[in-house]
Amino acid sequence: MKRYFLLCISLLCLMAPAVCFAGLHDYPNIAVLPFANKAILSSELDFRDPALISEFVIEELIDSERFNVMEREQLLALTDEQSLGMTGLVDPSSAAQVGKMAGVQYMVYGSVTGLTTKESGLSYENSAFGGVGGKKHNVTANVTARIIEVETGRIIVAGRGTGSSASTNIEFRLNVTKNTPYEGTGYDSMTDEEYIMEAEEQSVLSHKVTIGTEQVSMVQMHNAIAKAVTDAIYGKYGLITKMDGKGKKRFKQT
Repeated sequence: MKRYFLLCISLLCLMAPAVCFAGLHDYPNIAVLPFANKAILSSELDFRDPALISEFVIEELIDSERFNVMEREQLLALTDEQSLGMTGLVDPSSAAQVGKMAGVQYMVYGSVTGLTTKESGLSYENSAFGGVGGKKHNVTANVTARIIEVETGRIIVAGRGTGSSASTNIEFRLNVTKNTPYEGTGYDSMTDEEYIMEAEEQSVLSHKVTIGTEQVSMVQMHNAIAKAVTDAIYGKYGLITKMDGKGKKRFKQT
């Protein structure tokens, strides 16, 4: 009897994660709220369109072929994007309320929590011949995402992801010495006469060739965010990874 009781307990423990995510495995109706911008930006970056993140999330969820994703325009027709996304007022209760209005089973919301850039480089200079130098700009984005069960308002699963995009800039400088002949006049003190003399004037021409981008581009920043969204869904700490029971916990239990 005791062995049978322990066996039942073990089976319940094994089934618990599956029961928790049961509805998420049945091709449910799901909608994505506008993501909030909670990132502290590096001075070189200018990110003013957090709605772009929700577009990336919608694309990834559709490509997963596991959800019936509501069109963003339909969702925006039911709610005010400014109050839910731009000001960061989304919480489980408000997300569940919007989900009921939209007639979906689950809602996804989150935010970009970090958007930074790092620059590194190496250069060599020679006053006679020129020099060569290179810089690398690396943009890193951090995104969090949560799935809310509309019926209960509970956070069913939470994920986070990181993405990076790098760009390089290489500059070659070549100094070329040029001798330009010219005629001048001289004075002979012995004969007290002027005479014409030939001479050369030396000048340095500097040539520069630049390959790559000197500044962080908007495209590079968007690429980093898109990679962070993919990681927040499929990565080690991603939503779908955790739904499949393969995700990692943020902190180890002690």
